[in-house]
Amino acid sequence: MPNPSDAKGVQRLIGFANYLAKFMPHLSAVCEPLRRLLDKDTPWHWLPKHEAAVQEMKSLASSMPVLRYYDVTKSVTIQSDSSQRGLGCCLMQEGQPVAFASRALTPTEQNYAQIEKECLSIVFSCQRFHHYLYGRELVTAETDHKPLIAIFSKPLLNAPKRLQSMLLTLQNYSLKVIYKPGPEMYISDTLSRATAQCTGRGTAYQRQAICSLQQEQQDVQQINQADYLNVTDHRLAQIRQHTDKDEHLQSLKSMALAGWPYLKEETPFTVREYWTFRDEISVQNGVLFRGQKVIIPKSLRPEMLTRIHSSHVGGDACYRQARETLYWPNMQAEIKDFVSNCTTRNEYAHEQQKETMMS
Repeated sequence: MPNPSDAKGVQRLIGFANYLAKFMPHLSAVCEPLRRLLDKDTPWHWLPKHEAAVQEMKSLASSMPVLRYYDVTKSVTIQSDSSQRGLGCCLMQEGQPVAFASRALTPTEQNYAQIEKECLSIVFSCQRFHHYLYGRELVTAETDHKPLIAIFSKPLLNAPKRLQSMLLTLQNYSLKVIYKPGPEMYISDTLSRATAQCTGRGTAYQRQAICSLQQEQQDVQQINQADYLNVTDHRLAQIRQHTDKDEHLQSLKSMALAGWPYLKEETPFTVREYWTFRDEISVQNGVLFRGQKVIIPKSLRPEMLTRIHSSHVGGDACYRQARETLYWPNMQAEIKDFVSNCTTRNEYAHEQQKETMMS
């Protein structure tokens, strides 16, 4: 865990210590030099006394009685979180930590949508604490990312491919995922923002577990949503170019990558129409997806409507075909409107035969 580099980092560290103070009261006193850094009008100067306080705090936090022995008869909770650069998790029983874990995100993982990072943190915690969790009747998983709760209650096919892979991995465990506000996630929040690179040391078992985790992470990273679509590379490149020029979709991309606000009213008006299924939005190679469907930029929609209706079939048939691969707001209504104004179809459409009257 590296030293904090600013006031926010110190605040997270003190919050972490305050939570653990209930198991070791004098831990709060150790943090007193760090608290002085947060005083009003105090300039930032990292001194040897601050370094000593951090080192002593880390030593106390990783020792008894802060860490408790694992008890197979008691319920288990995992608390996990993701920052822009790392993952952090904690195994807990009756509110007391049993074990901690954290790691840095790879460059590829840093480009994941926020919901994918949060789900990845749960996968990481389950695999790191596998020998504690596997086979248990119920494991409570706490997350501060509310949209993630919805994705666990939806059919698997509604999730983006990368999330599908993670959700399949989590089916090895009996998880109950619950929401907990970020300010209450002291431990995992601090660990995810203070990750350290692996030094390669450790026992043979630890090295084997790390290799297994890395292989699974590599498998997830290699998932390409476009491979599962009936769309050519040229068409995807065209969609990517138009997406880059679409202000609304750029705002949507920022929401997906950085995370959505807690309230719909706090969401930019231009992307509120995506709010109800925000947990299904993902980004890959500059292209936006809703689940397994490509989100089409506004400038490309007229061309797509023409291609959808190239065989001049009815509106319902066109929509059934398009919805397997494409998405944009009000797509069904626009397809039906386009079909109803098609002169070719209207000219050659067969009228329904009227049923003869009974005599």
